[in-house]
Amino acid sequence: MHRIAPDTIPELPLQELECFAVLVHQLHFTRTAEALGISQGRVSQLIKRLERRVGAPLFDRTSRRVELTLLGRSLADEVVPAFRQLRNSFDAARASAVAADRPLRVGFQCAVYEPVAQAIASLPEGAAQLVELSWGDPFSHLLGGKIDTAIVLSPCHEKGIRPMLEFSRQPMYVAISSTHRLARQSRVSAGELSDLGLIEPFGPAPDYWRQVNAPRKTLSGLELSYAASAGTIQEALSTVASTRLGLLICEASTRYVPRPDIRYVPVEDLEPTSLTMLQSERIRHGLADRFAELVLKHVS
Repeated sequence: MHRIAPDTIPELPLQELECFAVLVHQLHFTRTAEALGISQGRVSQLIKRLERRVGAPLFDRTSRRVELTLLGRSLADEVVPAFRQLRNSFDAARASAVAADRPLRVGFQCAVYEPVAQAIASLPEGAAQLVELSWGDPFSHLLGGKIDTAIVLSPCHEKGIRPMLEFSRQPMYVAISSTHRLARQSRVSAGELSDLGLIEPFGPAPDYWRQVNAPRKTLSGLELSYAASAGTIQEALSTVASTRLGLLICEASTRYVPRPDIRYVPVEDLEPTSLTMLQSERIRHGLADRFAELVLKHVS
């Protein structure tokens, strides 16, 4: 039997090439070190070692900037896509292995927004399972271990829950019946909003969360009143369509729940809202961090 001598197989310096691929994207040694979780000196060492292997400089370095040489750009054209594919293939294999044990249970309020849907689509089929959460109960399922991560309206200050990502900061609108007198306006003033009966979330959501998502006052101090409650956004919208009540809702949600019998009108004098991705500190799923990375990628 013929054997290939070990020294006839060329060594592939994967760590150096990975460092090169990240530096190509960052063009900054400190940010590259932070991205890789190593020291800046180690980044310099890996790049110098790769340049010695290649036989020529790959970067032009000055005190103000880092730029690719002509040879560096040529190598980057091959290496960067290759490492992206390697990362994607590894992540897909790992996700499949983790999901085979149990899919990532993702709780959501109101709608599955586009970045979230894209992140789920980037995982292997069946790796994530969607669970709709009550509008007025954003945290109980996560605290009780019924889901692995939650994407809910901010903020969250609950013990035992770790915030992973905040995104989708949106201005507030009011949903009103298309026959309501305010439906013909381009904006609803703070004074008009204070005269309108509103619908609030029904459930055990904490007061600090309600103060942001169902505020009792406008920024200028006008009192807001709530005349009804609902367990879900869909339930609240059905109430809006059949009454003279209004519902405060973020701009993004208006695009996901269009209805011919409801008009969404921008409101003045209220803070914007945002979404937050949360994870239990007690029970962590192996796909949660990767899912957060994918959501952030599609938000960006």
